[in-house]
Amino acid sequence: MNTLSDFLKQSDNEKLAKSIIKIGNVFRINMDETDGITPKPGNDSRNKYFIVLGFDTDGNVYGGVIFNSHINQNLAQNIKDYHMPVEHTKYSFLTHKCFVDCSRLKTAKPDKIMVGQYLGDINEEDLTLIKETVKSSPRETKAHLALFGL
Repeated sequence: MNTLSDFLKQSDNEKLAKSIIKIGNVFRINMDETDGITPKPGNDSRNKYFIVLGFDTDGNVYGGVIFNSHINQNLAQNIKDYHMPVEHTKYSFLTHKCFVDCSRLKTAKPDKIMVGQYLGDINEEDLTLIKETVKSSPRETKAHLALFGL
């Protein structure tokens, strides 16, 4: 599949890319510890499915959540409770049941998303449920949510 950056030049078209990335878009992007992701042993990063939930007022940072194949059983129960199950039959880009980690927003810069792979969109019903779950998470602050328009 093509990446968004395959279609755009780095200069003026970067602004265009920022304007076409929408809430509910799902991208496969490479994330690392600076993004709040713990890579598997021996790796520096991991590819994750990132759902765009909001962006700062300048469009410089996107806030979103990620899909996980499984819930980490080492997490505290109050964090596990904020992992929303999603059936793979609802989305063509999923191959098995997954869990959306709604316990804390992750961030991604536009350049990371532009070199990622656009996979599709989350339907409105799931998007609303994901947003409400993130907003109710004890690991999120009102200020952090407000930064991304949540």
